[in-house]
Amino acid sequence: MDVKDLLQSLKADLICPICLGNFTDPVIAKCGHSFCSQCLLQCRDGADSTINCPECRQVIQISKLVPNRNLQNLALKGKMIRPYLLQSMLGLTTCDQHLEKEKLFCEEDQRPLCESCSLATEHKDHQVLPLDKAADECREKLQETWNLLQSKVEEFKFSLDLARKKEVQYKELIEAVKFEYEQMCPFLLDKEYLYKKKLDQEFRSNLAEFEEKKARLSQQIQSLQKSMLKVEENLDKAPLEMLQDMKDTWARNEELLLQEPVVPFPTWSICPITVLRDMLKTFQRDITLDPETANPHLILSEDLKSVMYTSVPQDLPDNEERFDTVFAVLGAQTFTSGRHYWEVVVGHMTQWILGICEDSINRKGEHSLLSRDILTIVAVKNENNLFLWNSKCGFYEVKPIHSVGVFLDYEKRRIVFYNDTEGSIIFTLQNLAFQGALRPYFSIPYSPDEENNSGSLIICHHSN
Repeated sequence: MDVKDLLQSLKADLICPICLGNFTDPVIAKCGHSFCSQCLLQCRDGADSTINCPECRQVIQISKLVPNRNLQNLALKGKMIRPYLLQSMLGLTTCDQHLEKEKLFCEEDQRPLCESCSLATEHKDHQVLPLDKAADECREKLQETWNLLQSKVEEFKFSLDLARKKEVQYKELIEAVKFEYEQMCPFLLDKEYLYKKKLDQEFRSNLAEFEEKKARLSQQIQSLQKSMLKVEENLDKAPLEMLQDMKDTWARNEELLLQEPVVPFPTWSICPITVLRDMLKTFQRDITLDPETANPHLILSEDLKSVMYTSVPQDLPDNEERFDTVFAVLGAQTFTSGRHYWEVVVGHMTQWILGICEDSINRKGEHSLLSRDILTIVAVKNENNLFLWNSKCGFYEVKPIHSVGVFLDYEKRRIVFYNDTEGSIIFTLQNLAFQGALRPYFSIPYSPDEENNSGSLIICHHSN
């Protein structure tokens, strides 16, 4: 077996069939096929515990995958000896005119030269290099191209993963809207049917867009990986052949490297739920603010129904219940059971946080909004765009909201945030792990420019 055949054999045995690159942390399945561990895990759908083998389609139990340490060692050794094998392929040709070995390479003419040819007038101003040096420079450029292609593959993979997450979020929102309809009285069935039909039509249309974008991203990843494979093939060629193909290789990949991944961000229409607010009003509670918990930078109204930020802290006792770092205040009411609803006017404020928290939340020092002790939505307004965030659903762009409704169903472990202006759902958090008493949570994040976040959070009065 010559060196070229040996390189091809090593390449066939030591690359992952999924990513077409050298094995990294390979695992072996019961069917006998091996793959990079991360490549194989990316093939599963969601949190499934099984995968169909990409080679033979047999079912693979993820828990039964075994690290293939021998293959990992072979892949590392193959990568180490590859440069030496390539060096041994430096076969020199003989000049027909001077009968000398062609040890030089003319970059302008893209051809090998002997010493005598290099002194000829026609090559006087040409860039002439030793053949091995020219081959090394070419190999470096090819490797750089391969690295760029690999980075682009990772970029597209990240975008594909993001598209899948967005799709899951979208499905959850649609299911949440359907669920709210299912809670209504029988006389709303007609309305329910009409809106569900509209949602289903929009759902199919947007899912089609997700599928189209995912297919496009997958196709671009495949194109990039094929290009990487061709570059690898050039890396394995003899120096002269590699040098002569370099221009074509770069031209083929230039267009691919200019592509940018496009992640789908389909918009969905606001679907107001008929008589939603009337239904929620039956659970409305008279919420007031607890002055003993208010950060000194927060000023409460006399009726304890509104809160605003001040840059000059008030002289207040530092009791155990008071927030000393986070600009927050709790509602005076606590809930350990039942269903409860309250509304808060946010007006034109550019930043605000609303939700609930456990009564045992730490009041001293910072606390994370990712903690299970606190369940909120965070709002940041930029010009006419309002961005909402919570720890489960991530960011969500909506039109400006004037007032927000918060609904707590303790027994069903559920919190729903409503756009009170539109009568539609903003976020639904379900299957939550409540522990002990819960309290309403209000916060006005710090802004370096106080005027940018002027105004108050106002709790709506309970109307009997």
